[in-house]
Amino acid sequence: MKKYIGLLVLAGAVLMAGCREKEEIPLTLSTTSLEDGEPKDSLEDVELPGEEIPEYAVDLPEDLSSFTIAIWGENYQLPMEWQAFEDMGWDYQGDGELTVDSESYLQGEIFEQSGNSLTVDIMNPRTTAQPVSDCYIAGLQIDSSASEGAGIYVDLPGGITLQKSTLEEAVKAYGEPVDRFEGEKEVLLTYEYGMYRSVQLGFAKDTGILARMDMKNMRNTEGMDVASVSSNPTEEVQNYTAPEGQGDVLGDFVVEYDGQFYQLPAPVAVFEKNGWVLNEAESDYAVMYGKYGCVTLEKNGVKLYAVVNNYGEEATTVSNCFVTTLYGDLDTTKVPIVIAGGITLGMPEDDFLALAGDDEWEKKEDEETHLVTYTCYLNESRVDYTEVTVDGLLHLVRGIKVVNNEDVELAGETDSETGNIS
Repeated sequence: MKKYIGLLVLAGAVLMAGCREKEEIPLTLSTTSLEDGEPKDSLEDVELPGEEIPEYAVDLPEDLSSFTIAIWGENYQLPMEWQAFEDMGWDYQGDGELTVDSESYLQGEIFEQSGNSLTVDIMNPRTTAQPVSDCYIAGLQIDSSASEGAGIYVDLPGGITLQKSTLEEAVKAYGEPVDRFEGEKEVLLTYEYGMYRSVQLGFAKDTGILARMDMKNMRNTEGMDVASVSSNPTEEVQNYTAPEGQGDVLGDFVVEYDGQFYQLPAPVAVFEKNGWVLNEAESDYAVMYGKYGCVTLEKNGVKLYAVVNNYGEEATTVSNCFVTTLYGDLDTTKVPIVIAGGITLGMPEDDFLALAGDDEWEKKEDEETHLVTYTCYLNESRVDYTEVTVDGLLHLVRGIKVVNNEDVELAGETDSETGNIS
């Protein structure tokens, strides 16, 4: 069964990278001989899987955020057009007549070349369904520990090479990841560069060598005439009125975030007014009317990734679009967040449940991560909700997320002389 995922729907499922149980992992991993089980003093004593792979003369950017890699010495930059990918010699193993829904992407599709295969994500950023051949390759997954991926030789930015480089070398090249997770067979580093823009690097625990990569860049490459896009506050933005205090019920969608009150959806311009800075490199410049875009906002060293909607009647800059999701957690997005009833991060689970009142919460427990998730859906569509994540071991609120995708109402008054946000 094909797995289609709507980009806008995923706005309500923003991944908080620090939500899993994490362990501190030393940068230099110990290794064990596969022959006699005796520990080796260093990686130099181990015959590594990539020691005999060819070396290519490549010209790559230094930054992983360029989403550029070289396969067999040839450069690929995500997202790239389907035809350009096929021109590199890759043959699609799926149904060429398949279509991808509007503003959605398709996961887990296979391409082959000379007996080697990799997995891709196919993105359709357009407003109508498109055949796969008219879409973009926006994600690449290569696993060299599998036979079908062992012959795919990949160079990454910063001098990092699949099947050769160590975890220590990757961190030196790219800095500390936003998330570091140790599983049974691999250590996984996650680097994020905005909404739906990330790179995961998997290092085999028995060798400490980079064995797997998953690169995704879902940024919309469909161009628009930015010269004609107005940056003036739209009517919807001008009529937004910030709440003066906490909401009475969850359905008010009022969130106290870093000491300021917002009612979702809330304009990006209001966040900027309250000290958040737009990261232009990781954000869309403008959004077409009635559509969505992605922004990264920064404040005090914290990044907030957000999907934003343009509720106006013409294209506008992202500052005039509306944030539909706010979240905070104790691990990565360490922003003070309070919702109706005074529910906040760090409070005991029993206190949260007492404040939750008569609202109906769906409870899910994850035995592997020891996380308990309570979700309160505010309508039958189940796209607007409040989610509270509890540490199942400490019984403390660890994360809070509020999502409201409903259209804004043109309520309130605008200062007609200044056009300022009320």
